[in-house]
Amino acid sequence: MNDWRFSISFRFVCALALAFSFLIEKASAQEALAEGPSGTSPTELKKLSLEELVDLQVTSASRRPENLWQTSSAVDVITSEDIERAGVTNIPDALRLGTELEVAQLDGHTWAISTRGFNTTVANKMQVLMDGRSLYTPLFSGVFWDVQQTFLPDLEQIEVIRGPGATLWGANAINGVINIRTKSADETQGFLAYGGGGFENEGFGGIRYGGKIDNNTFYRVYVMNENGDGLPIEGVGGQEDDRRMTQGGFRIDSKDHANNTFTFQGDFYTGNLDQLGMTDIDVDGQNAIGRWTHEWDKETSFMAQAYYDRTHRFVPGIFEEERNTFDIEVQHQFRYGEHYIVYGGNYRLSHDDIGNLGPGLAFIPSNDTQHLLSAYIQDEWHIVPDKFFLTAGSKFEYNTFSGFEVQPTARVTWLPAENQTVWGAISRAVRTPSRIDQNLVAPNPAFGPPLLVPNPDFESETLIAYELGYRIKPTNTLAIDIAGYFNDYDNLRSVEPLPNGTFIIQNKVVGQSYGASISAKVRATDWWRIDGSVSLLQVDIDRAAGGHDVNNGAGEANDPNCMFMLHSAMDLPWHLQFDSFLRFVNDLPNPNTPSYLTADARLAWSPRKNYTFAIVGRNLFDNAHPEFRTTTLSREVERSVFAIFEWRY
Repeated sequence: MNDWRFSISFRFVCALALAFSFLIEKASAQEALAEGPSGTSPTELKKLSLEELVDLQVTSASRRPENLWQTSSAVDVITSEDIERAGVTNIPDALRLGTELEVAQLDGHTWAISTRGFNTTVANKMQVLMDGRSLYTPLFSGVFWDVQQTFLPDLEQIEVIRGPGATLWGANAINGVINIRTKSADETQGFLAYGGGGFENEGFGGIRYGGKIDNNTFYRVYVMNENGDGLPIEGVGGQEDDRRMTQGGFRIDSKDHANNTFTFQGDFYTGNLDQLGMTDIDVDGQNAIGRWTHEWDKETSFMAQAYYDRTHRFVPGIFEEERNTFDIEVQHQFRYGEHYIVYGGNYRLSHDDIGNLGPGLAFIPSNDTQHLLSAYIQDEWHIVPDKFFLTAGSKFEYNTFSGFEVQPTARVTWLPAENQTVWGAISRAVRTPSRIDQNLVAPNPAFGPPLLVPNPDFESETLIAYELGYRIKPTNTLAIDIAGYFNDYDNLRSVEPLPNGTFIIQNKVVGQSYGASISAKVRATDWWRIDGSVSLLQVDIDRAAGGHDVNNGAGEANDPNCMFMLHSAMDLPWHLQFDSFLRFVNDLPNPNTPSYLTADARLAWSPRKNYTFAIVGRNLFDNAHPEFRTTTLSREVERSVFAIFEWRY
């Protein structure tokens, strides 16, 4: 079996090398290709030159708009056109388009998502935001992906930082940051309806209408519904884990004059998630966010925002949680000589009420209020303008769980030539404790003596990260991005035995991870674009001195050591688009999940400018395969074929 896997892996790597060789040769042959028209509207991206495609504006790396090509971080941008051309219908599947993003579906409504390792069913080392609102939950320091959705045609782009972003985004941005941004209301005017369904996809659809109140104030409202098929049990069949969700929302953008912008938006969702042989999980929530921005010029601005977020989850016979979060934040950025300075702060209050419903587990106390107070400052010093930049800054944070935390970074950017960027960074980041780390008891003491006892002294996990990157555009039609890193982790979570036969969660595991990625974008012709990425990863986890973790660190990570994605996007005659994707994920060790190679495809036809019809096929190489096994019944992701229509008026 191991020889067979080695043979497959060897042939795969050879094929990969040949593929990139072909891309480079094709790009060189097309170096004189004429550039497309200017503009950065996502619907026009297929017409842009390669320079415009790689020089998109990002805000996540430095909290101010900057050129993607010159950032001192490993950053990906997944555009709305990328998402449309992939034919995906939810955010987790859209994230599969990103370099180094590990996305694995466990069942009909559960995903494991991380970057640069430490992926589990409750992955806890990523900070995720949507339009400035944190999706992180203090319950387990992660994200409930089953309730994270937006009206995908209104999505502007998803920015992904691979590597620590804690200096600006705070605790939990230890391995990366995912920043989901939607379009402003003035960009989504008129009526839009979409829908679809098919084989292994029950159906989905939504409508949106955008209008204006006056010449300076625009709005949109939307509602959408999803009915996702469950996944069969590996080797058994049967499903019973369907996902049914309804979501709606609004956004208002107003500009009273050239310098002031006000945004007010909100969403609601409600749904239920099937469980095998058990009553459905019920979920619902609401949120609202307001943001005011004043700009003196392109380099000087002040922002103030506040949001409220309510979430509710009822898992029959296990637990119920209602969480209310309030957050207020201010930020100021300006230029002083050759210094670009950004600083700000925020206060967050999150209150939970947990119902300990069954004998399996309990959170003690059953209700709690967490406070977070933070400030940050970062200075980007252009020591040699347009050639050499030094960035330094830190986050200073107080939280209820672990007290005071400091998370600094130092970054350097060197532009040896107009078409090259070299960057490096050293950063410290922390993953602060959660309710699971300090307050989880199992079984529920109301039903018997506990085996796992709480530990209010659990400390923050820490990371020292070293990164190095290189970007080059050797021709007018080829861009290459290379990034490498070494991460040194301390105080990782462990489950330690106690002399009385019980167990406790402590910080007695250490680890290192290291790896590299290479991605490339190619304009093969004026109608054919190719992009792809390869990432390699090694995670080593051991007991710390004096530690006796019962899992020997295996419970904290389950990661592939190699992933690959190749995407071909063609604009064909007769208003046709054809996109194909080849994806490879190596096997997972804990528990073992076999590697898989699969393909997706989308054929779209737009007979008129405002109408598109597409056929999408996903996981086309086999009937079904597991993406992430668990110690209980594992499920398989099936091949699916479905249709999507979109009408704009």
